[in-house]
Amino acid sequence: MRDLGLMGESTFSLWCAEVGLIPNGSQIDRTGWDFFVEFPFDSDLSPQKIHKPAFECKVQVKATDKNCRKLPITLSNLRRLITAQMPAFFVFIEFDKKEVAQRTYVVHVDNELISKVLKRLHKIEHSEEDNAFNKRTMTIHYDNSNLLEMSNGNSLKNCFLGYIGDDTSEYIANKKSHLESTGYEDGFAQITFTTEGEENLKSLIDVSLGIKDEVEIAKFRGVDTRFGILTSNPSFDSDGGKLAMPNLKPTAEGKIKFKEDRLSAGLSFESKFYNSPFNQMVPDELKKMRVEGEFFDLKFNPFTGAASYSFSFGEGIRMEVKKFRNAVKLLNLISKSEKKVFVELLFDGLPKLEFGAGCNDLEFDFSRELKALDSAVKIMSDFEVTDLVDISFDEVSRYETQICQMEDMLASSPNLFKVEFGVNGDGYDPSKETACIFLVTTPIGSHIFGVILVITGSVEEIEGDRYRLITKDVVIEQRIVSEKDETISNEDLVSAIESIEKQYDNDFSVVTMFDKSASKAIKSVS
Repeated sequence: MRDLGLMGESTFSLWCAEVGLIPNGSQIDRTGWDFFVEFPFDSDLSPQKIHKPAFECKVQVKATDKNCRKLPITLSNLRRLITAQMPAFFVFIEFDKKEVAQRTYVVHVDNELISKVLKRLHKIEHSEEDNAFNKRTMTIHYDNSNLLEMSNGNSLKNCFLGYIGDDTSEYIANKKSHLESTGYEDGFAQITFTTEGEENLKSLIDVSLGIKDEVEIAKFRGVDTRFGILTSNPSFDSDGGKLAMPNLKPTAEGKIKFKEDRLSAGLSFESKFYNSPFNQMVPDELKKMRVEGEFFDLKFNPFTGAASYSFSFGEGIRMEVKKFRNAVKLLNLISKSEKKVFVELLFDGLPKLEFGAGCNDLEFDFSRELKALDSAVKIMSDFEVTDLVDISFDEVSRYETQICQMEDMLASSPNLFKVEFGVNGDGYDPSKETACIFLVTTPIGSHIFGVILVITGSVEEIEGDRYRLITKDVVIEQRIVSEKDETISNEDLVSAIESIEKQYDNDFSVVTMFDKSASKAIKSVS
């Protein structure tokens, strides 16, 4: 009578011997494997490979005269194979009732098979069924994708190595990682709790949006879960307590856009979107979402249009100048009474959401600051600045006059410049046209902006040695930009002014409105 089991094991041992593999047979039929196969060391003894171990794997051999391409394996044996640190394989040998192997199939115990077996084990373990794994089976299927080219030792060895790769340590680490993580993709626990009263429910939603730190709850129960299957016993069960959700991550990131009407361009801001997981469980009037930006926090109900805003321009808040200007424009927009603002939410992975939000009649006026920020944007455009210039609300308020004056000066016609001056010492000839040289600077947030300005024209004497310039032309000879923390040396400034003086010296009486003996940097000249 044919002993297929012995034929399969003998054939496998012969193939291993052909290519120098050592097939150590299992002496007890409860190990889940038939052979512990040892590979020879790599012949490469280079410093990079001399420390690497020889490959090893566990193999279960199944011989059959049938070609149904499937075989039931006990869960106890499968568990041993999938949890073994080393690589593991099934080798199916089909004899077709002949004396030698006709076809050979190799099934690698890979991540997909590991997950399937663990899920089945976990489901049985936490069900009311008998969990005698040695009496339960799971069918392993194989097909032509698992077929060896030749039924011999060389094909078998190459197949094993193809799955193991170049580094057995890396293979073992990857398998260990998958064993520990599979089944937890959708979470590792299910928590149920109860709140009492509408106010607590509102607070629960606020906690889930990061608005509040914690909320009182009536009952609290946690159950471990894997593969979506709950364990039999809860990991904790309490009659009450407080629930907190620290380190909340936003649902999505993207932009929020505020429009005065549907046809306007609107004001757009990068922001983070938070959607409460409890919104799908509560009536529409209790639903709440949150959008958080650099300087604002918006809580709203898209179903009722109710919204509340909070803004922060206080200490430590700095933004790029254009962003700050848009932020102040937004404040002005939502402060108009009896006005509805149209809001668009444009966040990655989410459909576009539009809703109208009512405005409040807020008692504040940022018109001066807005004018200063508009001027700052125009100055930066005139200077063709490409660096990031950021600013705080305090800096806008403190230097509002200087910023606006600088922008006015850049845009004004010559007849608007009024200059009166006195002359110390000899050498000034009032009969010639005069060129007055000025250095004008203003801070704009993180930078200093300055110009060396030349105003030319004839003069009329007022009294004594004082004169009034009748302006004909204004020329900006030099634009200067410096970060606040940098220093432009006085020598560089004097050199630039002296160079400009030489340009005008032949045709004009030159008057320099700048103390060349000053030793301070540009940031102190204003």
